[in-house]
Amino acid sequence: MKIDKSRFNFIRATGLLFEKTLQRVNMILQGIVDAKPYSIDWEEVLKDYDKKGVGDVCEFASSYTFGWHAKHGKLDDDASKHAMYLEIVDGIAQRRENVK
Repeated sequence: MKIDKSRFNFIRATGLLFEKTLQRVNMILQGIVDAKPYSIDWEEVLKDYDKKGVGDVCEFASSYTFGWHAKHGKLDDDASKHAMYLEIVDGIAQRRENVK
C-alpha cells in the first residue's frame, strides 16, 4: 500500500500565509532552522507504532504528532506539527520493511 501523506494536514492557513507556513515546514525538515521545535525519540515512536498503529502509518503519525504537541504546549505551531508528522511518516517507512 502506498503512503498518502496528504490525508492529514496540520496547516490551517490559506493563501500567502499557507505558502509561508509551508516554507517554514521545509526549513525545519531540511535543518535550516537552528533547532527543531520538537524532538523525536525513535525508540519510543517505533515501540508505540508497533503496539498501536501497525497498518496505518499516516493515522499513527498524525495522532502521535498531535499528542506530542499537546503534551508540550505547542498546539498553535502548525508548521512544527506538519514537519513532525512528515518526519514520522518517512522515519517509520525507512525503519519498517512492512511500510512503504
